[in-house]
Amino acid sequence: MNFVVALLAFSLLRAGDAPKHSEAVSERVDGVVKQAMAKYHIPGLSIAVVRDGKIAMTKGYGLANLESMRRASPESIYQLASVSKQFTATAVMKLVESGKINLDEPISAYLKDTPETWSKVTARHLLTHTSGIKSYTETAGFFANGNQRKDYTKKELIDLVRNLPLDFEPGTQWHYDNTGYYLLGMLIEQVSGQPYDQFLAQSIFKPLGMAHTRLNSRADVIPERVIGYSWRGNDWGNAEFVSPTQPFAAGALVSNVLDMAKWDAALYTETVLKKESLQQMWTRVVLKSGEKADYGFGWSVGEVNKRRDIQHGGGIDGFSTQISRFVDDKLTVIVLTNSDGGRAEKVANEVAALYEPALKVVVAAPKTVADDNPARSKFLKGILLEAAEGRANADLFTPATAQLIVPRIQQEGKRMFATFGEMKSFALVERAEKDGKTRLRYLVTYAAAKMNATYIVNKDGKIEGLNLQPAE
Repeated sequence: MNFVVALLAFSLLRAGDAPKHSEAVSERVDGVVKQAMAKYHIPGLSIAVVRDGKIAMTKGYGLANLESMRRASPESIYQLASVSKQFTATAVMKLVESGKINLDEPISAYLKDTPETWSKVTARHLLTHTSGIKSYTETAGFFANGNQRKDYTKKELIDLVRNLPLDFEPGTQWHYDNTGYYLLGMLIEQVSGQPYDQFLAQSIFKPLGMAHTRLNSRADVIPERVIGYSWRGNDWGNAEFVSPTQPFAAGALVSNVLDMAKWDAALYTETVLKKESLQQMWTRVVLKSGEKADYGFGWSVGEVNKRRDIQHGGGIDGFSTQISRFVDDKLTVIVLTNSDGGRAEKVANEVAALYEPALKVVVAAPKTVADDNPARSKFLKGILLEAAEGRANADLFTPATAQLIVPRIQQEGKRMFATFGEMKSFALVERAEKDGKTRLRYLVTYAAAKMNATYIVNKDGKIEGLNLQPAE
């Protein structure tokens, strides 16, 4: 493996006809990428930087396949995971423009056999993650017993959530929901009369010359296909295979950075959608309360140092992906990696700051707060330490939370925590009481990552919620 590590240290391939850019910036990009690859254990990475719709640089680093020693390149094809959602949303808006879909009409007008509980759910709710329909990826046991490999029919997958109550009234809350985008894929097929992938190819990919973007398939031969990997603590292993029938329109597309650069360029024009449609996609959703959530249609909508950032990331076993469009600067960074711990968003943001220093974010270290219950903190820390060994005690959680979290820890805990390395510290940075529950956020410093661990503990001391997100 020493030879592989040496080769991963620096490997870049042809940049096509990309215009010249500062050699100093290029070297700094190389430095950022190589440092991230070493820190987050990324075998291969491809990147494109696009300015005003034109490629400023594109490179491949490391290996697309550890067994064949095939190098990553701009032509390498990665699973996009949830970056796929922007294409699903665009396909819906194509049908809206042609008068075939009304965003505010119940989806029951387009889809057969929808349950009564979905009677108020519209396509707009699905696009903005405000439907209240439970995400199938959050159903009990979905990740247990190697379930990722199972091929589902559409009926089988939707049946996982069909009879479950809504998590909230449509339009009242925002919660990321893969079921919503799965249903949008079905809606596209029903309204267009074409399979999802054929409609996208005809209406988006072929007109833009995106010849290497398509629906993933384990049966088809896809030239330049990249293999996904998971870090096991001291070496890489092949990532768990996920049947493409599971993510479908929520995350089953594959592409390369060159095609994604063409996509970015098209978004500055009306080649695919009218300006008014694009603006809807990039506008924050307004909830019934009047509050806004930082999401439009298939895109997260936010700011970096008061400069607009329209972006989306993707994560699936073996892959971490990101497209970040800093539209005020007409700067886009696309990062595709073949590691599920690849932290593509962080790489994209750091590279963007090399091209536009105003985008550099300085994150102040959070201040710790006085710990009024050290024994509780020790107990909560122990849960993460056990999770790193793939163990979880269901009795420590509420029944509903245990059904959701415990199988996933048992299935994926070792692999996920292996990417972080050894835990170095566990510090309380936020504590709040509400409705008899305690919300606690800890800054957890690992050898290779800093994470925010947020717990919701009920009055009985049971864990009702546990969320782990990057803190850097």
